[in-house]
Amino acid sequence: MTDFHNDPAREASGAAAAEQTGTPDSTSAAARDSLIEAIYRIALDPQTYDTFMERWDGYVTTRVAHEIGGTERTDMTATPELDTHFALASKLLDETMPPPTVDGQEPAAPGAGRGAARCLIDEHGVIVWYNTAAERQFGLRRGATIDTLGLEEAHRDRLIEMAAALASSRGSPPRPQIFTTRLSETGRDVHFQARVITETAGTEVILVTRLSASWPAGVATLIRENFAMTPSEIDICEWIADGRTASQIAELRGASVATVRTQIKNIMAKTRTSAQPELVRLLHLLIRISEDNPDHSLRVAEGPGLRRVELRDGRSMPVELHGPEGGDPVIFFHGMLDGMAALEHCRDLLTQYNLRFICPARPWFGAADPDHGPMAGSLDRFAQDVCEMLKDRNLRSPVLLGHMAGAISAHATAAAANSGDIRGLVSVSGGVPILGAGQFASMTTRQRVVAYTARYSPRVLPFLLRAGIRQMRTGGERKFLMSLYENSPDDLPVIADPDVQDMVLNGYRFTVAQGHRAFEIDSRHVVGNWSRHVEATEMPIHLIHGESDPVVALSSVEDFARRYHNRTQLTRIDGTGQLIFYKSPEVVLSAVRNMLDLARA
Repeated sequence: MTDFHNDPAREASGAAAAEQTGTPDSTSAAARDSLIEAIYRIALDPQTYDTFMERWDGYVTTRVAHEIGGTERTDMTATPELDTHFALASKLLDETMPPPTVDGQEPAAPGAGRGAARCLIDEHGVIVWYNTAAERQFGLRRGATIDTLGLEEAHRDRLIEMAAALASSRGSPPRPQIFTTRLSETGRDVHFQARVITETAGTEVILVTRLSASWPAGVATLIRENFAMTPSEIDICEWIADGRTASQIAELRGASVATVRTQIKNIMAKTRTSAQPELVRLLHLLIRISEDNPDHSLRVAEGPGLRRVELRDGRSMPVELHGPEGGDPVIFFHGMLDGMAALEHCRDLLTQYNLRFICPARPWFGAADPDHGPMAGSLDRFAQDVCEMLKDRNLRSPVLLGHMAGAISAHATAAAANSGDIRGLVSVSGGVPILGAGQFASMTTRQRVVAYTARYSPRVLPFLLRAGIRQMRTGGERKFLMSLYENSPDDLPVIADPDVQDMVLNGYRFTVAQGHRAFEIDSRHVVGNWSRHVEATEMPIHLIHGESDPVVALSSVEDFARRYHNRTQLTRIDGTGQLIFYKSPEVVLSAVRNMLDLARA
């Protein structure tokens, strides 16, 4: 792998990032390099996600504009050169993204977050990428080599040998190497790990990153349940496992050394360890247990507001219950990003309207069991899951309520149900079948680039989604959220409400609790033509849509309503974007109530 800042092969090759004018083949080398640089940067520094999305948007928008005049096809934007870079950057994400917790938060070990120094070394010993921390700690500049790291001679020679082994391409990959260096700003010796990352096309590089203990999702639960520790004590255990001293922990926590030492004594008393090395050994054994049982914290027990439906294929589907037990049944299909959050906003109104919301979680969302079947059939399989639930729970003639991307699942369920089993369908800010690329034109920048990627470059979609999740899990949740609505003035006041914002962010955690798969499946479906599900039924449809919805243009929804005019009602909400359910929940619940009452009459 050559230095991607100055790669002559890339200078001469076709296209990777786009200027705003011209065909893809006229793309400048500078813009091309800028995109490739951003691909690697987002893998190593998650808070550069917005920069990456801006550059990828320039590329993908130009490619689509060029291709759309001819025959529309999928994967029109991919090139072998970009595939290689995306694949290698995905490997970096694998190396640096720990497994998610039950709420979707990242259980990163102390020191392993975005402030930790990381760099990539190629087969020639050239440092081809480094993050800001590595630049600061090692004094790195473009063209730096292993010698620049300032290692002890023995460590430097082993790293040079490791790089040379990449060039030879003989035998198994070199074993990981551990070396120690002194950080200039603290004067502290820190251990680093150098290990080979192999990309699917065969490209190999060395990833150098600080050596620190992982902290898997189940460790905190394991410690809390077995040793009755407080959250503060568990946090200190995390730092101790990483090898930090009492004074270092005190500085990191903004506490006195005396306070931290007292807490460490309490931890040792609870774990019945007599010395700190013994405590460290115990913590690492607990880490190993959690790594061997990665699903420890994902299973959610049944309670008053939650049921688990056991499906015939052995999977389990969580179903949330909201509203009075005797209320009329409504099957709620959650959105892609906000999950069940909208229901928190209208909990009191459900009693007023006498509605019992039954809310199944789709596979890969929250604590729902995954569905490992082909993605193309996932919508139909979920619809069958819901029909199975309706039959087993004896739910008679419910209304289906689809919120945002959940509207597609509602239509698929209606098509899968027996005739007469469903009273009708209400779609709130819902998607409609995509019949052509023109329907993407009115989307905000962030929404459009995801839609283009899902429709025309699906191989890139997992990387794009995983990188976004990485940004959220490393402190960028609100930044990610605001980027979705920054060009939607009618939504901004709604999402600026702290209560609404917290609800939506909890929904995000629900979506990414098991990684990017849920997001990927929904993204692929919402950009497709799923008209067959609509045409398979004759039931009434009520569309509720905002005048300035930034994702699904009102004009597209109006076209849908005209196509199915004999059974479709459209309610247009002026001065409103996508967040109708948060801004005007009464409008939604009133429409559901009316559909139930009309069907009964």
